[in-house]
Amino acid sequence: MNPVSRAFGRMSSGLRDLCAAAWASPRMEPLARRYREDPGEFFHEGLFWAFWLSLASFPIGYGMREVMPVVCLLFQIGYYKHAWHRSVLSRFTAWPLFFCLWGMILIGIVFSNDPYRSLLHAGTGINKAYILPFIAMECVRDLKDLRRLVMACVVACFWEGLDGVWQTVTGKDFIMGYSPRATRLTGSIGDYSVGNYIAMAMIPAFGLWFVLRRRLSWGLTLFCWITALWPAFFLLIGARARSGVLAVAVALGIWATLLQWKRLPKAIVLLPLVTVIFLGLFYLAKPEALAPATVADDSRWNLWDIGWKVFSEHPWFGSGAGQYNPTFRAMGLIPTKDDITISHPHNLYLDMLYAHGIVGFTLGMTFLLGMIMWGWRRIAPHIAIEGGDPNAREYWLLATCFWIAFVCWLVNGIFGHDFYRIWWLALSMSHLGVMIGAVVNGSRPGMRFDAEGRLAVPVG
Repeated sequence: MNPVSRAFGRMSSGLRDLCAAAWASPRMEPLARRYREDPGEFFHEGLFWAFWLSLASFPIGYGMREVMPVVCLLFQIGYYKHAWHRSVLSRFTAWPLFFCLWGMILIGIVFSNDPYRSLLHAGTGINKAYILPFIAMECVRDLKDLRRLVMACVVACFWEGLDGVWQTVTGKDFIMGYSPRATRLTGSIGDYSVGNYIAMAMIPAFGLWFVLRRRLSWGLTLFCWITALWPAFFLLIGARARSGVLAVAVALGIWATLLQWKRLPKAIVLLPLVTVIFLGLFYLAKPEALAPATVADDSRWNLWDIGWKVFSEHPWFGSGAGQYNPTFRAMGLIPTKDDITISHPHNLYLDMLYAHGIVGFTLGMTFLLGMIMWGWRRIAPHIAIEGGDPNAREYWLLATCFWIAFVCWLVNGIFGHDFYRIWWLALSMSHLGVMIGAVVNGSRPGMRFDAEGRLAVPVG
């Protein structure tokens, strides 16, 4: 054995001895006992709280977003090893839809003008986005879990919103020291795309209303709800992210529609009405953001035109993931209002279309719309039921919050980022996974809750 191998062996042996000694210490005895009693439950609890922390700390920095999904995955592997029969994935019948997503990504790499760069562009999502639906779906087993995940979103919205307030008052955010950009708030993300983040985080956080309403009067619920979420609204307005505002407006419109779902003529009117009212309130707060002249002069119109021309040049399989800029440069096209370095067309659908062509776009939309329809077909019957078990009613309302968040990611994408924008994709995949877990477990025959919101009939 060579010296390097011997040194590595000694280090490995020493690390194992250190871990064994730490595990055997009296302070670790409660954890060790839990592991001996039910290793599957031990790993599931670690998975849940690691995922909870990732949601609550999501905007704190790239480091947490890089590391936490991997930590979750380690717990998940242990959970699957010891309790696969209890897992959501073992009962999730629509999982083949993910092949459509993976097929689209593969097309964006294999048929790319520059496969290596496209692999680097799309591959960065492996540990930060692609595994998150499977992690998140295992973190919902009952109403108690859903309440906790809603509260994780509330916590993230509250502290990141306060960061926006702090940035307004002092000129620096209190996490990274970032300054506003062109008078627009950036929070700890360092860019006014924080408006899109806070919009997407707020939508499941709206479920706080249903959690509080079970315990408090209408007036007290409204007071607590506003107290918890006003910093997020402040940041949303201060960031002036119009696509984020549109997503929140549509989310509120969808909620108003669903709550009146049994009164269809009235419900159909509510979606556009509530959406327009919220957009009108935003216009009153920031008229310059939605002024007709501002909208008409938006650089996105030119970027969309360039994106369509890139797609037209490579219609069937696209020019490759992340190849928007190299391709339009090679075609001799120049943005009229943006820097020549602009990397994406600021539209989720055009981004999917130019990068993957008609074939990849069809696969991607089959996955996205298929997940939406799969969730809706199972959620809608429960939303229409009034009365009955209040725990079951709350469970399905909170599950709907995450379904709406995924739907409104697609609304946000109309004017938003590129598909492979990792933090954006990671958040949407987390919401999708929570919705899947809630639907799979909530649809089990004989699903009942005890007074604490736990399943009266254990999973598996």
